[in-house]
Amino acid sequence: MGTIGDLERRAGIGPSPAERTAFWQQFHHLDGQACLDAGVAELRRMIAAKEGLAEVTPSRRCGVPKLERLPPLTDEQQAALQAYAARHGRRWKSILNNVWMGGAPYDDGGTLRGIRNTHGPSWLQSYRLPQPKPSAETIIAPNESEASSGSDDV
Repeated sequence: MGTIGDLERRAGIGPSPAERTAFWQQFHHLDGQACLDAGVAELRRMIAAKEGLAEVTPSRRCGVPKLERLPPLTDEQQAALQAYAARHGRRWKSILNNVWMGGAPYDDGGTLRGIRNTHGPSWLQSYRLPQPKPSAETIIAPNESEASSGSDDV
């Protein structure tokens, strides 16, 4: 196999730290060995494409589950999903899935269609909206009467 540097050179990745960082940045969301395995698999794919060989991919991609290989959602995509959920209530996922399959109300817009194209309907079933972070305004201080331990009546 050689070294990772050898694979990078064969794949056409430049020797500068900036070029190498640009390549490996796409795998930064993966942890440890999964990041390394995904990078090596992509380097081998690039080499195969460059050398005109048949695509070299193992039958199971580096042991990384498919959902972990999906690109993370952008802030705009997160906001679009949250707005859709707020607009359609607790059944928002089934409504969105129906819209993605061509049904009414045809209100999913470009950002949500993009998520459908990159992540797909099966991803939607396992997706969970992020929990809202409490702000300083939502933290409620205890009432003074609850805070006192005794009664003032004697």
